[in-house]
Amino acid sequence: MAQVTPTSIKPIGLKDPKGVLSLIQVLLKQLGPKDLLVRIEAVSVNPVDYKKLQSVRAQTISQDNPVVLGFDASGVVAKIGSDCKLFNVGDLVVYLGEYSKHGTNANYQIVDEILVGKKPKKLSHAKAAAIPLVSLTAYEGIVEEMRISPTEKQNNQNKTKCDRYSIYRLESVDFCKKMGADFVINHQIPLVEDLKKINITSLDYIFNCVEMKPSYFEQFTSLIKPFGHIVGFDEPLNLQGLFIKRAKLSIECIFTHSMFGEQPEKQNQILNKISELYDKGIFISAVQTQKQFSLKNLVDAHNLSKSEQKKTSCFGFF
Repeated sequence: MAQVTPTSIKPIGLKDPKGVLSLIQVLLKQLGPKDLLVRIEAVSVNPVDYKKLQSVRAQTISQDNPVVLGFDASGVVAKIGSDCKLFNVGDLVVYLGEYSKHGTNANYQIVDEILVGKKPKKLSHAKAAAIPLVSLTAYEGIVEEMRISPTEKQNNQNKTKCDRYSIYRLESVDFCKKMGADFVINHQIPLVEDLKKINITSLDYIFNCVEMKPSYFEQFTSLIKPFGHIVGFDEPLNLQGLFIKRAKLSIECIFTHSMFGEQPEKQNQILNKISELYDKGIFISAVQTQKQFSLKNLVDAHNLSKSEQKKTSCFGFF
């Protein structure tokens, strides 16, 4: 029986830079040789979604050139391009879409197969949809930037590393320890104070998982060891504190591989590794909220994600 595919998609998008998100209809483009058409079963929302919504309002948006948000998705391959080698129709997949193309807030999406990974078998679509953005960020920051090998445990044993999150609650502390953290410190007080309590005076690595505010970066420069490495998302204002230590600073951006065509196939490889770790029970889902996909629920998720108290929230929609 021939596979029936749609001629158009029904995303939630923006057709007017001064307008609001609404349900729209967009003609489905022809698949490229390496493209997949994915029937989306679930998406997730992260702060980057509402940040893109703010930035695109300055761009040319119209009825013929709408913007569709969303980056994370879990779904089923509905159709494949003529030269696809990695996936077949019916495969269950997860992926992070390209920044410059229509997003995942839709019923179908076209995506290059090298940006797609296998969906973890043990997770629902809603939980799997929350994986790509955060897992790629963590892997690229730790493995590609800091050069910390996931297989060389002996070399990593004596290194001190600090990951900063935007929430400090009892359940967050318990979760971090459950996932292997030896210590969890409170970012709401000077970092050096909590570190002294566990006899740590300096750090080999610092991975900043939210905005690199000057007040935090000043603390990072005092704590980082000579030849240490800091990874973050925003360029800090003053690098002078790193000069004498010859410490390294890297900016992590998960879209670099796909935007510039620099080894974009790594995204497929990393997502497959991450999927295996979920299926082995080494990683566990951290989805906080699951709701039916709708315009109202999506807008509510954007608003909740914007609040200072909920910056690490992740939502699974199905």
